[in-house]
Amino acid sequence: MNKIVSLFRSKCSSGQFEQLMSSHIDGLFRQAYHYTGSHADAEDLLQDLLASLYPRINELKSIEKLQPWLLRCLYNRFVDNYRKKQRLPETENIDDPAIFNDIPARTPAETVRVQVEINRALHTLTPSQRAVVCLHDIEGYSLPELVDTLEQPLGTLKSHLHRARSQLKKQLELQPFTELERL
Repeated sequence: MNKIVSLFRSKCSSGQFEQLMSSHIDGLFRQAYHYTGSHADAEDLLQDLLASLYPRINELKSIEKLQPWLLRCLYNRFVDNYRKKQRLPETENIDDPAIFNDIPARTPAETVRVQVEINRALHTLTPSQRAVVCLHDIEGYSLPELVDTLEQPLGTLKSHLHRARSQLKKQLELQPFTELERL
């Protein structure tokens, strides 16, 4: 991600683009990572987005709610890339187990195992389900905020969220906690 920031610092002499985007980059990268599941793909997705937005800096200044708009642009870019990948032959992907660094576990091996399981489960969801789960449950956006961001009706978002949670629950085969795991 530092490469992305340094690229735009070098290209934008006045610093206007950097100043406008600096408070949004980390959140956009985090969301891109949740969508893609790997640092490299998240950086590529964010770089594509920023490269397409850079020439439109004057438009960006006039947008009232920039964060939801940027998240929507990121989601649209992700869906476009997802569709392209569906048409291309599948290549082997090495999962990055660092998706959820704050999941408590008893050993580092257990932490990695849980992270890989969650990452795999998230990638079984459709792009729209994954977007709603990541934005609502992981990033903490409310459903009314997501209505504006994802431009979908509230009922559709609730349906996607419910189906995604049900599918994740089945995928992860949640087990009851032991006393030690609750601490």
